Parts: sequence; C-alpha cells; structure tokens
Amino acid sequence: MAKGDCVFCGSPVSSQGEHVLPRWLFKRWQGQGPFTYYVGGKAIPKRNGGTQRHGLPRVMLPVCGSNSPANCNGWLDSTFEHAGKPQVRAVLDDLRRIEGAEVLAFARWVVKTLLLHAHPLAVNSEIGHLDIATSGSVLELPGAALPAMRSTDRFPDDLSLWMSVIDPDGAAVALPEFDLQLLPDVHRPDGGGGRSGAATLGFSLPNGRMVSFQLVFHPLIDIVNPFESPGWATRLWPNPPSDLDIADHPVLDALGGRALTKWFATGGSSIGLQPGERWPNGPTGQAFRAVSER
Repeated sequence: MAKGDCVFCGSPVSSQGEHVLPRWLFKRWQGQGPFTYYVGGKAIPKRNGGTQRHGLPRVMLPVCGSNSPANCNGWLDSTFEHAGKPQVRAVLDDLRRIEGAEVLAFARWVVKTLLLHAHPLAVNSEIGHLDIATSGSVLELPGAALPAMRSTDRFPDDLSLWMSVIDPDGAAVALPEFDLQLLPDVHRPDGGGGRSGAATLGFSLPNGRMVSFQLVFHPLIDIVNPFESPGWATRLWPNPPSDLDIADHPVLDALGGRALTKWFATGGSSIGLQPGERWPNGPTGQAFRAVSER
C-alpha cells in the first residue's frame, strides 16, 4: 500500500495509490513465455527466485484517486495512459514502426512511467524502495516539479530520454573509449538547478532482445549522450523523432548495454551559477569531471 500525501497535489492518499506499471502492461506477457524486467540494467528476480514470468512486480506510488477532488490518478490515465497504451503495445509487442503523433504519445508515456518508477517514494513489491535507491535508479526532482507538471501537463525542464536495443547474446560491438560522466549538482541564487540523476528501465522483447529506456534529469546542464551519434541510442525526449522502428534499431551487445546504464552518474562537483547561466557554459568554463570506466 502506498499511503501518504499525493506526490502531485499533496492530498492525503488513503487507497493503494498508483500502479506505476499499469495493469494492462502486466498482461502483455501472459501466454508469451518468460520475460525479464530490468531496473538500472539488472534483472529483477521473483521472490521465489528465477526470472519474472507472466507479470510484473507491483510498483506503487502515493497518488490520489477518485475519492479526492484532484483525482491525480485519473489525470495520469487520461493524459498519458489512453494515448500511450496502443503505441506501447505496437512497439513492445509487435515491434511495429510508429510515426508522428504516435511517437510523441509513446515518448510521453515512457517519460511519465520512468519519472514515477524512479520517484524516491515508489515501492517495488519485489525489491522494496531502498534497493531501488542504492541501484542508482532514483531521480530527486525539486519539490515543486511534479505539482507544476500536474497543473500544466508539461514535464519538468532538462529531462532527456533515450531508447536503446540490447541483445544479451549478440555479437560484440566495437565501442569507442567512453568516460563515465559525473553530473554536478548545479545551483543558482534564483532557485534554479538541483541534483542530477539517471534512471534506466528495461523490458525483454518477443525476439529475445531487450529495450532499455534511460531518463536523465540534468537541471541547468547541457549534456550529450555519445551512444546517440552512432545510432545506438535514440533520443525520445525532448523533441521525439518523426518515426521510430524498434525492429530496425541498431543493437548493442551485453557489454555495451552495461556501459550505457553507467554513462551518466551523480557525484560531480557542486556548481554555483549566476541567474540565467547554464552549465557547462557557466562562469568557470570547466568540462564535466570524468572518470575512466573502460
């Protein structure tokens, strides 16, 4: 049960809260054999051991429902689920190409789902919430970010989402030398900035591959994902592509998939900016602090 105050409007939540992974997503693997669900690049086992089959663990978050005047649960459903559900099924079940407004609806659903899944108050029935926090899959947005999202239907600024396809048994991919990017904490006297973070969520696909989504919150920071230029990662947010074909997407091997999940990390310096400035175009002109990973 995810009782507490609603993360969007602050109303008391007396019911079970919001299913971050909706019930219709639970059903997509029924009768399709084994599948795997990944958090932070790691497969999540069932409580009795083994791999997840025919369903997902419940991930609950305090969100008010129809017994509250705000009904933020209903707002999530009408704003993201209705539009996103057909596109998620098309991409993840049928490996079908989507385009235009379909890609936008798909991207918005994934951003919403990762934002809620990575919330510090989200509780996973299989791994709890402390394990999620220690896995590097928590995004600590400013306190006003989700209430503002509720009132405007707009995601917070400086959110970036990428999608990659990984074949755990595929041939090795020749990756260039990458350095782990330690994203700094950025602060401005006008209240802008905050703590950066990255979260990944993945699902196995019917063809034996895995789709991985990486959401990065980088307040007041301009970032580049080196996996994007060679095509291994497709930026879905902001500015989704005009079309998305998961069946024809370049494929990373297992090592590349692990490198992808480690590319962005917290732990950089604390940076102070002046009003109107962004990093790395701030007063010091420094680049990210980098630590060799490979």
